[in-house]
Amino acid sequence: MGKFFKNVKIKKYKDVIVLFAVVAISVSLYILSISGFKFGGLFSNFINNSLYNIYKVADYPLNISQRLYRNYLNILSVKSDNKLLKARIKIIKYKLNKYRAYKIENEKLKALLFLKDTISKKSIPASITLHGIEGWWNSLRINKGKKDGIKVGDGVISYSGVVGRVVYEGNNNAKVIPVTNPKCVFSVVDANTGTLGIAQGLGNGYLKMRFVFNSQKVDVGDEILTSGLGGIFTSGINVGKVSSVKRRGYKIFQRITIIPHKNLFNTKHVLVEE
Repeated sequence: MGKFFKNVKIKKYKDVIVLFAVVAISVSLYILSISGFKFGGLFSNFINNSLYNIYKVADYPLNISQRLYRNYLNILSVKSDNKLLKARIKIIKYKLNKYRAYKIENEKLKALLFLKDTISKKSIPASITLHGIEGWWNSLRINKGKKDGIKVGDGVISYSGVVGRVVYEGNNNAKVIPVTNPKCVFSVVDANTGTLGIAQGLGNGYLKMRFVFNSQKVDVGDEILTSGLGGIFTSGINVGKVSSVKRRGYKIFQRITIIPHKNLFNTKHVLVEE
């Protein structure tokens, strides 16, 4: 029997054995106390303390589990709140972008209204609804037509400059060729030197200023405006800036290229001059 206990290696399991013994004694004493047997003195305190310590040890994993579960519930709550906040942020951003768009639209309409009050000719407000399918530089569509008083040949301008001319009027819409279209021809003037010329689209997003003699002064960077001659456009409307000037000795006229104002193809609201 002694050999058996040596083989079991009691030292290795002594903590477990002691714990088991304490539990067994505590349970036995608890049963005896229920039966009416009374204990007192230090022995009773020892038993009570032992039972309390055993309870604490047994209850420890349960407390940890409860804390972990509460933390898990808190994490779930935070995730749910986070999703809700993200959704609200998206709604706020959407509304903010709408307000920004309204602000830009309002500023452009104010500028167009100011232009309408400034020009001497009668004008009809309209909106560009479509760029022509045959080419970005070749045509535009506006939402006003014959019923609104639009006629072929009318000039179209925006708050930032000249846009083009009406070439077709339907009942409720009209086709406009922009100033970069080779079919769009009108009188212009160099705002810096007073030199007159005829602007014509090149079909590639630029214009040329024709019939300017080599002796006349036009420089790169000069602003080009409508002259008002020919009755198509009100005078003083921005056309663009001179991007290149070539004077050739064997030619009578200079070769002048104009880059149109930057908002020519970024304009939504226009005025049609009658």
